[in-house]
Amino acid sequence: MINTVMKNTAKTLLISSALAVTTMASAALPSQWQLDDSHTRVGFSVNHLGFSTTMGHFNDVKGMVNYDIKAPSKTNMNFTIATDSIDTNWDARDEHLKKDDFFNVAKYPTMTFKSTQVTFINPQQAKVTGDFTMLGQTKPLTLDVKLNKIANSPLTKEPVVGFRATGNIDRAAYGMTTFADGITTNVPIQIDGELVEKKAK
Repeated sequence: MINTVMKNTAKTLLISSALAVTTMASAALPSQWQLDDSHTRVGFSVNHLGFSTTMGHFNDVKGMVNYDIKAPSKTNMNFTIATDSIDTNWDARDEHLKKDDFFNVAKYPTMTFKSTQVTFINPQQAKVTGDFTMLGQTKPLTLDVKLNKIANSPLTKEPVVGFRATGNIDRAAYGMTTFADGITTNVPIQIDGELVEKKAK
């Protein structure tokens, strides 16, 4: 009985997803999008000496996405993060993180991510692999992306794509080894954001 219910539920979800995609595909959505600064957050967390988890984010993030719901496999994206915009809710720590032994913002003012492959697992989930550059070094990074919602905003009446992306960055692999014995080098990241139509200038 339970297995039957689960199978029916899964079937219903698949049908609903297919209907949602069909509906949105017929809505003539734009294919070029940009991050909505007011609804985007790039966050991270590190373990501090085993005592606690310190969390932070970056306040200045720009990004562009080419996403056509009719041809999702052709999706590509690129993001630029201003390293000077780091914010861990403690000014003294932020100033230290900006110095040479961490982000060295004077020499490396930005971090960037440029996708090289986007693989959709289903209409709501995708794996995005790309080149992530930090401290002048570029290495592959894979993000797990979930599409939360694609619809017209009730406030602006314009189309919006809501998403969450998660992944892990090994900071030591980029040369950021300061306090590696006490502060985790494997850093979980989480990007929550909204994409809005890129307007022609």
